[in-house]
Amino acid sequence: MISVSDVYTILCTYETSKGYTSEELFPCCERGLRWVMSRLKEGTDENDPLIAVTAAAIANFYFFIRRLSDTDTFESYKVGDMTISRNPEKELRLAMQKRSLAIAEASSILNDGGFYCSGR
Repeated sequence: MISVSDVYTILCTYETSKGYTSEELFPCCERGLRWVMSRLKEGTDENDPLIAVTAAAIANFYFFIRRLSDTDTFESYKVGDMTISRNPEKELRLAMQKRSLAIAEASSILNDGGFYCSGR
């Protein structure tokens, strides 16, 4: 069965995880693995590597959300006549797209979320 350590190992390969400790990353890895395990299709092999890959992508999203409150992460910096700034909204959209892509790529092992149609 895939463990939190497996998810952590994959998450550590993400550029956005560089420089962070296991104490900072492990809670997000646990949450990501729980998210995937709660949505596995019946009969899915619990040793499927796609579980860990998907859980790491979900954990990366959770970690991004957690880092949004870090004020020094999203400041502007000025060096000489050049200003470097970050756009949290754009980065959130990108993180959400990455999460959605991971979920789509794991469609073979995840339950369908269902279909909802609202006529207005």
